[in-house]
Amino acid sequence: MTFNISEFIRINRVYFIWAIFMGILYLFRDMFGLVFITFIMGFIVSSISHTLRKKYRLNRRCVVVVTYVLFLIGVIAFLTHVPPILLSETISFTEQLPQSIESLSNWFNNEFGDNEIIAPIVSQLKGSISPDTAVISAWNITRSALEKSIHYIGWFFLAILFSFLILYDLPKLSKGMRHLRFTKLAESYRETSDSVILFAKVVGENFRAQLIISAINTLLTAICLYFLKVKAISLLSTIVFMCGLIPVLGMWISSVPIILMAINSGGIELGLWALLMIIVIHMLEAYVLNPRIVSSVMHINPVMTLIILYIAHSMIGLWGMLLGIPCAVYIYRKISMPEK
Repeated sequence: MTFNISEFIRINRVYFIWAIFMGILYLFRDMFGLVFITFIMGFIVSSISHTLRKKYRLNRRCVVVVTYVLFLIGVIAFLTHVPPILLSETISFTEQLPQSIESLSNWFNNEFGDNEIIAPIVSQLKGSISPDTAVISAWNITRSALEKSIHYIGWFFLAILFSFLILYDLPKLSKGMRHLRFTKLAESYRETSDSVILFAKVVGENFRAQLIISAINTLLTAICLYFLKVKAISLLSTIVFMCGLIPVLGMWISSVPIILMAINSGGIELGLWALLMIIVIHMLEAYVLNPRIVSSVMHINPVMTLIILYIAHSMIGLWGMLLGIPCAVYIYRKISMPEK
């Protein structure tokens, strides 16, 4: 029996179409951050525009223009006032880090130094996290964050421009994409369009829900830090907001600098109060915010969330932590969908 490549491609056309689609994504992997930020901004502004138009019957383009103008004003105001404060607080935090770690180390020695079980663990932790290594690590993290910030700020403004142009002319762009059904790419369009739309919807809904939760967590944390009189509220709130975009795990990552700054501001007692604050806010997120916001969209167990985040981070790093959950939910929804 002779091998017919045309027949082989015809039979396996679905796999070839998806292989080509994934290959295109791989070729543009260096621009993935820009594409992702553009998509998220477009998804959020589109949702706002759709809600306002449905409620008040406003002109679509006017709503888009006004939304972006207000957003740009807010971004410019933020970049004008906040970065100098963040830089000052970051330098102060790094300088005070050895003192915070020393205070924490002394407290552990006083409380658990005589405990035969805990003492070896404390000693090992002290050896791995010394004040000198902590300062070096803090500066390395800060420098890396600043370098990446400059890169992502450029992407951010490009994403504003691209998402605005896309949304401003969205009806014509959508009409042009639907026209692919009548071209030589009709087979590829029919095979990939529904899946791409479903994936985009899952990612957009997940990230929008996570942004809302992160904003609420940041506000609650800032208020509590103010009443606890912990220094560097702007820096710590920024860390909480950024880490809040990572489900479940981000809350605990952001707790380390909060506790260290609280120890430096008011000793171990204030550090314990800060820990209690983090636990209460985390419980509020887990039992109030997640069930009402994320679970209504994702329907996923927190334990499964941690497993997915670990696997995704091991495979593709930070992007895995951001996209692991929506990818898993998309795959589950796709598998559970009834066949046509």
